[in-house]
Amino acid sequence: MQNLETTYMGLKLKNPLILGSSSLSDNVDGVKKAEDAGFAAVVLKSIFEEQIAFDVNADIKSVDGFHARNDYYDVVSSITTERYLDKYLDLVNKAKKAVNIPVIASINCTSESAWLEYAKLFQESGADALELNYYIMPSNAKITGAEIEKLYFDVAKLTRDTISLPLSIKMPWHFTSIANVVKNYSQMGFDGIVMFNHFFRPDIDINKVKICADRLIQPKGEYSETLRWTALMSGEIKADICSSTGIRDSETVIKMLLAGAKAVQLTSVVYKEGYTVASKITKEIEAWMKEHNYSSIKDFDGILAQERIADPEKWERAQYMKANRF
Repeated sequence: MQNLETTYMGLKLKNPLILGSSSLSDNVDGVKKAEDAGFAAVVLKSIFEEQIAFDVNADIKSVDGFHARNDYYDVVSSITTERYLDKYLDLVNKAKKAVNIPVIASINCTSESAWLEYAKLFQESGADALELNYYIMPSNAKITGAEIEKLYFDVAKLTRDTISLPLSIKMPWHFTSIANVVKNYSQMGFDGIVMFNHFFRPDIDINKVKICADRLIQPKGEYSETLRWTALMSGEIKADICSSTGIRDSETVIKMLLAGAKAVQLTSVVYKEGYTVASKITKEIEAWMKEHNYSSIKDFDGILAQERIADPEKWERAQYMKANRF
C-alpha cells in the first residue's frame, strides 16, 4: 500500500490534496463533503473586506435621509462588519467540529487594521492555519514595482508578527522578481507559499456591448508557470510550497510533487467533476507510485526541483528554439 501522507505548514495531511478557497467551502456541508471525498484539508472561502465595504454602502443607500450622516455610516459599518465576522467565525467553529481534517481560514483585506483584527479573531476561533489572500492591482502608473512590493511585505510582516498560527500567503505571479518576493516571505517566517492565485478577469460581451466576467473555471493546461516556479523555489526556501492554478488531474498533481510541492489546491476540477474527484486522483497517484516503485511521497517529492537535477537551466528557459533538446 502506497503512503500518500505529507506535511504542509506543519500540518499532517493524509494526502497532498487540499480543497481551495471557493464557494465549495463556504458552508459546513461542503467541508464535510470534501473530507468524505478524500481531501486532506480545506481552505474556507475567503472573507473579503472589500465585500463588507460594498454591503455597507448598499445598506446606507437603501435608507433615505441618512446618506450624509457620518455617525449613521459608522453604526452601519460596524454592524455589517460584525455580522460578516460572526458568520465566518461560526463557519470556522462548526467546520472544526464537523471534520477531522485541518481547516484553514482565509482572509482578503485592503487595510492594515482589518488584517490584524481578522487574523487575531481567526486564531482565537480554532482554525488550524491561516491563508492570506492578498493582491494589489498595479494600475497606478505613479507607483513603482518596488513600492508595491513594500506594501506586500509590510502587511505580510505585520500579520506574521501578530499571530502564531501556521501562516501561508496566496500570491500572484505578476512580480518583477518572483524569486525575491518568495524568499522574503520565507525569511519572514511564513510556513507556506501558495503558487498562484487565480483572479477575476474582465472580458467584453460583444453582443451586449458591455463588460462581463471571463470564465470562472480555469481551462486545462494553465499550470505551466505554477510548475516552473514550484521547481525553481522549492529547494531554496524553508516555507512549504502549495501549488495551485490549472491543476485538473492526477498527472498534474504528480508533476507538482516532483517539482517540490508539499501539497496542491484543487478548485476548478471540483466544480466540474464534483468532490469525489479527490478519491479518483488519489487512487491514480497510488497506481503511478506503485508502477514506479515509490512507497511514499517522500521518495519522489522534489526530485526534479532545480537544485536537484543535473541541468537546472531547463527550468529557466523562456524562449523557443528550432530544436527542442529537452
